[in-house]
Amino acid sequence: MSDDMVVLPGERCRRAREAQGMTQTEAAQRLHLSLTYLQSLDADDYERLPEATFVKGYLRNYARLLGLPAEEIAGTFQQMVNEDALDKPLLLPSIAPPPAAWLKPLLIALALVVLVSLLWAFWPSKGELPALPDKVQEMSQQSEAEADASNNDMGVQRQAQFDDEMAGVTQGASLNGTDATDEGRPQAAAESISDITTEDVGNDDGQLQNNDDVSSMLAANGLDRLSLSFTSNCWIKVTDANGRTLRQGEQSGGASLMLDGKAPFNLTLGNAGAVDELLVNGKAVTLPTDSPGKVVRISVP
Repeated sequence: MSDDMVVLPGERCRRAREAQGMTQTEAAQRLHLSLTYLQSLDADDYERLPEATFVKGYLRNYARLLGLPAEEIAGTFQQMVNEDALDKPLLLPSIAPPPAAWLKPLLIALALVVLVSLLWAFWPSKGELPALPDKVQEMSQQSEAEADASNNDMGVQRQAQFDDEMAGVTQGASLNGTDATDEGRPQAAAESISDITTEDVGNDDGQLQNNDDVSSMLAANGLDRLSLSFTSNCWIKVTDANGRTLRQGEQSGGASLMLDGKAPFNLTLGNAGAVDELLVNGKAVTLPTDSPGKVVRISVP
């Protein structure tokens, strides 16, 4: 597209603004844009602005403010974007040459040599492991003695507890007019085991259900999970800490997303008011604004 045929959209808006006696500062305030953004629009310097989708919206609002045909100016910018994409050369990924056939055996041989050298350097000269220092031996013997004493104390406590329980069972049987024989003991033990098993199973079921609810909010393989839900249409772009683009494009109202990646996540939301819920690993994140149509860029968590 040549400048002789069509006036660039930013220049056209600038001329109209100057003709109306409006300063750049006034226009930026009325458009809720920074002065740097407005200066870039006037100069048709789109390299300093965000993605083409946002620039197109900025120009449309700028034209409406000045009473210019908004769709015509936005269409002119879109045509410039399309022509610029056609003029750029197609970048194809380079294919690395296949490794030489001798490279892999050489690397294996070098690894074996390094391993043998390390074993030879650290192997004891007389075929015996070096003796531990006296202080380490004393500490080891002391730890073993303390462990044996602790085990003995626990054994004595358990035996005493068992004797007390058996004494209680015998006394209860005597009061009821029965003997604490071997026939009565299995039945009491079975009832006790049945009660414990029923309670434990109930607790396990509740714990498994809670674990399922929590696991649905977490990602696998050590990744983080980002969850979003929308009440209306919203253009988004999501990248993770590794620079991978997890999702880009327009999301419809009522839709939900669950994206796994490495936190923190960088989000660009074209319509902040459309985001109903934003969670990172199950924890809610509050946006700096929920105004409809407001562009928000945020890094979470």
